[in-house]
Parts: sequence; structure tokens; C-alpha cells
Amino acid sequence: MIMAKGSDCRKSAFSDASKISVTAVEVTDSARELEQSHLCGPTAALVQAEALAGVALLGAEMVQADETISLRLRVSGPLGGVLVENAADGSLRGYTHTKVMNDLDEAEELDTSVALGDLAEVQVIRSTSGKILSSASIDLHPASVSAAVEAFYRQSLQRQVAVQTHAQSYGEFIESARGVMVECLPDGDHAAFERIRQLFEDMTVLECLEGAASLETICETLGLTDCHVFDPKPLRFGCRCSTERIQNMLAGLPTGDLAEMAAKNEPLQIYCHMCGKGYRIEQAFIQELLDRRASNQA
Repeated sequence: MIMAKGSDCRKSAFSDASKISVTAVEVTDSARELEQSHLCGPTAALVQAEALAGVALLGAEMVQADETISLRLRVSGPLGGVLVENAADGSLRGYTHTKVMNDLDEAEELDTSVALGDLAEVQVIRSTSGKILSSASIDLHPASVSAAVEAFYRQSLQRQVAVQTHAQSYGEFIESARGVMVECLPDGDHAAFERIRQLFEDMTVLECLEGAASLETICETLGLTDCHVFDPKPLRFGCRCSTERIQNMLAGLPTGDLAEMAAKNEPLQIYCHMCGKGYRIEQAFIQELLDRRASNQA
């Protein structure tokens, strides 16, 4: 059965004694929205959901009001890859290269590791409108969302973290998508952190995610009983696509391409690859662009 859950959000806590921070994310609603809008098969939907949890954890790094952080995995498995984004306003969006994998989708138990394959090229980009703030690329073996986020912190930021992301389905639909990350500050209790890392490796943290444990319960499970919890950051499914953006994109196409569209004499159906939303562009708009260009050249 589908378990009760709260709204999508990112929560954080900090242990003053150990100088260890804990970040937990809930992205189930956003994962369900993307699953439906992209018409994903169950395997792709699970990978997409787990990737949303991963980028939501990375989103804790954003500091500017118009910032976006993206997580891309190009993988050797049949999925091909996944790209997800988290904006500073809390919006989440993304897509997988392959939406339906019949052999994997029809299996009795879904196996996302086969969909991802052995190798992954990981890219994490922080950006604002028209400007890249930072970019990191990492080769990963085997491919894994949790390992990708952990490798980014370890290799690119030289910070000690333990990461677990997890998504599960009920029937063919997303039941939950969550993640947790623990970080030890440079002057923190490294012995305590190594003990906590063992709880990631023995699946104790995974069980917390499966059971929809609260951040307070997770902290207690990790032995961080003095943690104080900060106000949550709301997260939601959202995309920057719009009719205006689609029209601006069309306005930038070569005249020959517009003329070819006009020759079909039927409305255009254009879909946003990041969220799956469709837009209907009438022929009158295409003809208006062509007429405007002809007038400017006269």
C-alpha cells in the first residue's frame, strides 16, 4: 500500500557536539508528476525519482536567488542517461533519455542497476541565467545516483559525506522518492562520522528512507541526539517552459525551417523535453514570423 508522506521539501539538522550535518529530502510528489508527464515506464520512473532526490540534496549548495543546479548522468546501460535540475525557488524537473525499456519494465522485480549499467559520466553544474558558476565532471563505476552525489562532494569539493537516495514503486507507479546526506565538517568528530558511514553501508539508513522516517528519527538513529532541526525548504515540480519561450525559440529559427513548417499547413505540437508538457502553436504564428521577415527584407 502507498504510505502517507509529507509535501516535498528539504530539511537539515546540525549536531553541535559532533559538528556533523544531516540533510533529508522528500521528492515523491515531483517524481509522480514527472512520471506521468513523461509517460515513463516503471524502471525509468524509478531512476528519475532517485535522481530527483539526488539533485534535491545538491540543491542545499545554492546561495543565489536565481541559481539552478543540475545533475546529469550519461550511462552505459539501456537508459542512456538522466538529467535533473533543482532551482533556488524549489522547483524540480528532469527527464531520462529512454522512457520505456520493455525487457526491464516487464520483469517481476525492477532492477535500476541494469538500466544504468556499469559506467557513468557524471556532470554537476551550478548556474544562473546565462552564466555558469561552476562545473564538475566525474567518471563513475558502477553507475549510481547515490555514488554520483557522494563522488561530487568528495572529489570536487573535498568534503566528507555519506549519501543514500532511494525510490520505490507500488505496482507501476512511484510510491516514494527520498534521500539523505550526512556531512562531517573538517573539525568535526571523524570517528562518529565513520560509525555513521557504517549505518549507510549496512542499509540502516536505507530502511529509514523506506519507512518514511522523520529527520528527527534519522538523527536519533545515527546517534546524533543533540541535533537541532532548521526550517524546511519547500520543493515542488516546476518547469520554466512556457508558450512565450516556445515562440521565442521559433522566432530564432532560420527562415527555411519556418517555411518548411508553414508548408505543412497544420498546427505544431512541441513538447518540453524537461517536463513533457506539450504546446500547440498555430500556423498563424508561423506565418506571422515569415511575413515579418519578408517585410524587414523589403
